[in-house]
Amino acid sequence: MRLWLSVEWKKARRRRLWLPVAALVAMQGLWLAWAVRGMDMQEAAQGYLGCLYQLPMINAIVMPVAAAVLVSRLCDMEHRGDTFKQLFTMQPACGLFDAKLVLSGAWLLAAVAGQLAAIRLVGAWKGFSDALTMGDVLCYLGGQFLISLFLALLLQALSLRYKNQFIPLAAGLILGFLGLMSMFFPPAVMRISPAAYYGLLSNVRMVWDRDTRVVTYFRRPFPWDDLGLLAATMAALYLWARRDFVNREV
Repeated sequence: MRLWLSVEWKKARRRRLWLPVAALVAMQGLWLAWAVRGMDMQEAAQGYLGCLYQLPMINAIVMPVAAAVLVSRLCDMEHRGDTFKQLFTMQPACGLFDAKLVLSGAWLLAAVAGQLAAIRLVGAWKGFSDALTMGDVLCYLGGQFLISLFLALLLQALSLRYKNQFIPLAAGLILGFLGLMSMFFPPAVMRISPAAYYGLLSNVRMVWDRDTRVVTYFRRPFPWDDLGLLAATMAALYLWARRDFVNREV
């Protein structure tokens, strides 16, 4: 696996895959800075929780598109050069599939970690007085990364199956749109949309008092049931997509 990852890394370096990741984190950091620019002391008292609540909603829209761009750039090299058969003489197809998925996951993990760094920087700038606990960090990092990896797996299956890379890019746009729309539906309906799990796996919730017009954020127990459902679906998708790629004549 180390050798296959090294080969994929060398191929990916020329594609400057850090650019979409850096652009995503920079965009979200700027959005956070804009969103909290007029925050008063009362709002700053729950600033970290507010960021942890709002960013998953933004992720539901932009992360599917970012994952589609990342995966497409990782997979179109072999399609353009028609080098799949040559590669399979040097490494098994399952190794190529896994190496691309691991590399995509590493970049997406970096993006989620960058989001947490942006939250911390904005909090220091505006003087957030609530605590950003280790539990908050782990829940955010784990939940947001897992759904990002699931989307990368789904989009990689499409990228490797179809030579036309517009298909996974269009799928990313559709998933982002569904992620946005699903936020307005009950949780039972949200579970149908993959990108909605950005919100479902968040451990922060919000209540709005209509009379006082005050928003209050609060922590809830981590939704292990939703995590289990996503993990089981992801395992089934991984087994199918990997076998489909290995068995398919390229």
